[in-house]
Amino acid sequence: MAVPAREQSPVVLVRLNRPELTDRCGFGPSFDQNTVECPAFQPHPFVAATSYGKPLGTHIACAHLQVGEFGPNQFYPRCALGSERERVRWIAMVGRGKIELQRALQAEFEALNADFRRRLIDAKAALLGAAPARAELAQDALAATVREFLVDFDSFVGAHAARIAELGVSPAMVTATAARVLAEWQRSKRLDLPVADSTWMGRPVPLEPTPGENVLRAESSLVKRRASVGDTGSREAST
Repeated sequence: MAVPAREQSPVVLVRLNRPELTDRCGFGPSFDQNTVECPAFQPHPFVAATSYGKPLGTHIACAHLQVGEFGPNQFYPRCALGSERERVRWIAMVGRGKIELQRALQAEFEALNADFRRRLIDAKAALLGAAPARAELAQDALAATVREFLVDFDSFVGAHAARIAELGVSPAMVTATAARVLAEWQRSKRLDLPVADSTWMGRPVPLEPTPGENVLRAESSLVKRRASVGDTGSREAST
């Protein structure tokens, strides 16, 4: 019996030869739905755009989602947390309670500031598409919108300071990081708003080292001291 041509297609061969990607995210199709099965999922709205900076629509991604590459011009959705085993370890380290709290804060902030996201995107799109003669005006308009946003953001952080502190981050650091990230975004060619970096909200970091981290630091310090003693002894022996 002849094998159907569809089973002999190059696409099938490429999939068979594709390396095992343990950090591949397989939850992307469900991001726009109400429930995502990944327990580490942290929703992050993003705006798709043309190469000319024209918005195409808003979608939901994950704060941990990155672009991975397993070959020249061969990309895949990569989880910044790593493999499934590493995601489980991260969840255990952070705690499900903190992850749920972060999601709740994110949802509340988005509900209150959805209009600001649209205004920021529109102002940035206007700047990216502005003629040289109007670029300075567009830049000033974007900067003014960012300042207004940061005032509202600071008010939100202040009103929820206790809950944000439960995530293990300083509320002051959250506002400072937002200001820095948005300043960099204004100068970039990127239309979509950036994801917060790993020091706040997206991947909570304890204010104080955990007992496990203290043990690792102590072991690292001991190894360095032993190496230093070994180097000293070697130099003395050589002299």
